[in-house]
Amino acid sequence: MVKKLALAVLIVAVSGALVWNFQEAVLDFLERGRDAAFDPERRDAARAPGVKKTLYFTGAEEDLLVPYTVEVEIGKDNVDTLRNLLSALIEGPKGEGYAPVVPKGAKLRAVFPGPDGIAYVDFDETLRDAHPGGVWAELMTAYGVASTVVKSFPDLFDRVVLLIGGQEALSIAGSLAITGPLRVREELIADRFSAPGAGGSPPAASTEAAVSGAPATAAGQPPASAVGVPKETLLPVGSAPVDPVGVPQKKPDVGAVGAPGAGR
Repeated sequence: MVKKLALAVLIVAVSGALVWNFQEAVLDFLERGRDAAFDPERRDAARAPGVKKTLYFTGAEEDLLVPYTVEVEIGKDNVDTLRNLLSALIEGPKGEGYAPVVPKGAKLRAVFPGPDGIAYVDFDETLRDAHPGGVWAELMTAYGVASTVVKSFPDLFDRVVLLIGGQEALSIAGSLAITGPLRVREELIADRFSAPGAGGSPPAASTEAAVSGAPATAAGQPPASAVGVPKETLLPVGSAPVDPVGVPQKKPDVGAVGAPGAGR
């Protein structure tokens, strides 16, 4: 009887200690959460480590790509950090004076490195279906993505292949032909450099751009939309085509075995 009583007392004591320790842990967690919410220094310390990178959006007045500094979470590796960066590009600019280069609702399916400094960026079909189209708008999308990737990771990538739904994009919305990997085109990037802030920052003076074949407005700037611009005014973009790594390719048509061939 005495042993049973002693055992019961021991169980109660251990249970009380566990409950007390659990309660202390919960209170400590809540206190740290409160401090992180109201104390800027603790709040910043509680965040995952970040790194400053550059996105490229269309300027509201320049009709060129405008550098836009953001801080993104550092991933477990460079590709994971790049994925976070492209997610910020899809989210769009927070300040005024900028326009997104990726249509709202588009999703990033995958990002993976290829050979010879190529980055493969795969969007879902919303990139095509929700895109407004037009040569200049598609140009801004293609090179907005390419500039964001290459200029943020110059030691890793120098070209970008756009994929839509797992297939290499030959065009984004049908107005501009993409013939291969995309490199940075400095003539499409404005001089001004901005960072997101409360209410955004006002657009700086427009920067004149010389884009091959793109008609200029009275102010000497390319139009924001290429609606009505003949397609032949811009040559197809991209360098020599490459076979995307891991992307299914269309097989060439072959004649049936035993079928008479031409000229036989």
